[in-house]
Amino acid sequence: MTGDSFRVNCDIGEAFEKEIGENEVVAAARAALLAEELRGQSIELSVAVSDDTEVQRLNREYRGVDRSTDVLSFAAEEAADWSGRSGVNYDLPLVNDEDDEDEDSDEDEDGRTANFEFKLPPGMAEEADARYLGDIIISYPQAERQAPEFGNSPQREAQELIIHGVFHLLGYDHEEAEEREIMRAKEEAAAQILDKSEG
Repeated sequence: MTGDSFRVNCDIGEAFEKEIGENEVVAAARAALLAEELRGQSIELSVAVSDDTEVQRLNREYRGVDRSTDVLSFAAEEAADWSGRSGVNYDLPLVNDEDDEDEDSDEDEDGRTANFEFKLPPGMAEEADARYLGDIIISYPQAERQAPEFGNSPQREAQELIIHGVFHLLGYDHEEAEEREIMRAKEEAAAQILDKSEG
């Protein structure tokens, strides 16, 4: 589903389809991207709403932590050249100009590697040009358990976890006090945007 130039791929577990819908997932992710002032950028990401068992499996497999958690974010890029700050150019180059040798690459008669641009069928260009930020997975049961602590409904808590996950994909963290303060301010700005969109 798209909003502006944002594409949010949703995978909601069957057990949670009555609890939270695609519109709520997209609205939360979109609010975070708008709070980051990325309107007009072509951005894509994926959000999965799952259970404790799946989140624990992924947490164990990818982070070495054998327990469930509320949200996991898997950034598609780890780059210092884009840390999710306003004004960053999120456009990807269309042709790979690296000098790395590739066993499948073609060389011309001078021994130079030729770069090829993959052509997509008409109508797919917009999605192909999108910057893919990565994947977020939330545990809906954990959102339900912790919602009362924050004065949220389970659905709103899930949306706030999605917002939190998007900011991780954009390069924000909360290990240090200063980072935590910046990320929290971003999350609050996104929550206000979400309130306006749902109000």
